[in-house]
Amino acid sequence: MPAGLLLWRGYKIYFYDKESNRDYVGDFMVELAEQDWRTAQEILSGFFERIENGTGLPREWISGRSPRLKKIQDDFWEYRHRSRKLGKIIRIYFGVDEKTKSIIILNAHFKKGRKDQNREMKTALKRFSRYKSRR
Repeated sequence: MPAGLLLWRGYKIYFYDKESNRDYVGDFMVELAEQDWRTAQEILSGFFERIENGTGLPREWISGRSPRLKKIQDDFWEYRHRSRKLGKIIRIYFGVDEKTKSIIILNAHFKKGRKDQNREMKTALKRFSRYKSRR
């Protein structure tokens, strides 16, 4: 795929919680894998591995009726994936650090409702703000 059709080609993943010896997103992915292995594998190979391998994500993921990627703020994004088995939508919040060419993974959850989603998004935004203040 030509470079213009990819987002964040050559970027690497950085897990926000790594420095605090926590694993918010890893714990979530383990929970997801226990309930729906196929969806966990799709997210690992379709999202995490594409970034970590430097391939980038398809630009078309930001368009359409149900986009996989949604820009929340300038450098703050949401990745969406549906578990058909569980009937739930998974949200992964991440920030983009263009200076270090990093995707900062901040939070992940099953969408349960608007209040829950807003709380999880606020948590991710606070983490991203802390990350940016430390760099």
